Amino acid sequence: MLRGYSLGMDINLVEQARQHLLSHYAGESPTSRELSYAAIRGMLGRSADPYAALLEADLSQRYLDDLNGLTGGVGVVAAFQEGRLVVTSVIPDDPADLAGLKPGDVILGVDGIVFDEFTSESEAAMLIRGPVGTIANLLVQRGDEILWLKAVRKERQIASASMLEGGVAYLVQYNFTPPAAPLIKSYLELLLKVNPTGLIWDLRTNAGGSMDTTQEVLSFFIEDELLFTAELKGGERQQFFASDQGIATQIPLVVLVGAQTYSSAEMAAAAIQAHGRGVLMGETTYGKGAIQTSAPLADGSLLKYTIAHWRSPLGVSFNLRGVPPDIIIHDNPDTPGDEVLAYALEYLRQLTQP
Repeated sequence: MLRGYSLGMDINLVEQARQHLLSHYAGESPTSRELSYAAIRGMLGRSADPYAALLEADLSQRYLDDLNGLTGGVGVVAAFQEGRLVVTSVIPDDPADLAGLKPGDVILGVDGIVFDEFTSESEAAMLIRGPVGTIANLLVQRGDEILWLKAVRKERQIASASMLEGGVAYLVQYNFTPPAAPLIKSYLELLLKVNPTGLIWDLRTNAGGSMDTTQEVLSFFIEDELLFTAELKGGERQQFFASDQGIATQIPLVVLVGAQTYSSAEMAAAAIQAHGRGVLMGETTYGKGAIQTSAPLADGSLLKYTIAHWRSPLGVSFNLRGVPPDIIIHDNPDTPGDEVLAYALEYLRQLTQP
């Protein structure tokens, strides 16, 4: 570290570089804002935070709406691989599937905006999502072919509930956005009224969401226990305990997990496992153990970055390795049945039979 060096000097260096480029660069001059955004993205890249992003003003409100479950989606899961946004799965009968999108396709852009080396996964996701009922115009590469596919954004489902054979209750949850807590509570109350023999909580395609919502939903299943811990900068820790809302704390429980069980959904699965509240079944989860926050900037853009890492009630971090299930079961995509769900049903039948 250089003696006498200060934050003020750092800021001055950035401003000096900007002024040189704006005043003397012989090529096509970028705007002052473009240079500012480039500097911010450079800082984020230097941080090595894979979840950090700058969301410009036109996407910042969409991001906030998305956190509250107010955006529509097209039913696609995609991730950047070697700088390209590759489709990893398409939800059957959802808009992307009906439009013809397939796993392995590369999404090059949305609504006339072509992705480049500066596009973050967060920005790409916000461009694909948007107001319910609007069309997502997807520019797609499939092999050597370039396609334009149109998918109508539909309201993203939070959860569904049903009764299965043998009197087993089945609760599927797709995210932990704020509306999820009251909805899950109402579903549990309805399911418990018919005295089910057991409950399957399916988190296999859960995209995560709010820590507070996750805490509230977990409190329906676990009483008076530490649920998870957020480890902040400098080793500071914030603990999240179950609140007094237990309504399904005794019913035999199986939690289904997989590679698309993401973020706070992984926290939920790890808490269930750590307290022996239920059995985790399926495949190892995604492995996102980081917690993000967003900070508004002066021009209406948002800075998104990692503020903490979560740990299970036992102090274990599952970042980059995922939560392993208690029972490993693989679903065969080439068969019409759901082998994981079938195994869970049989497990509960044997567990609860007289």
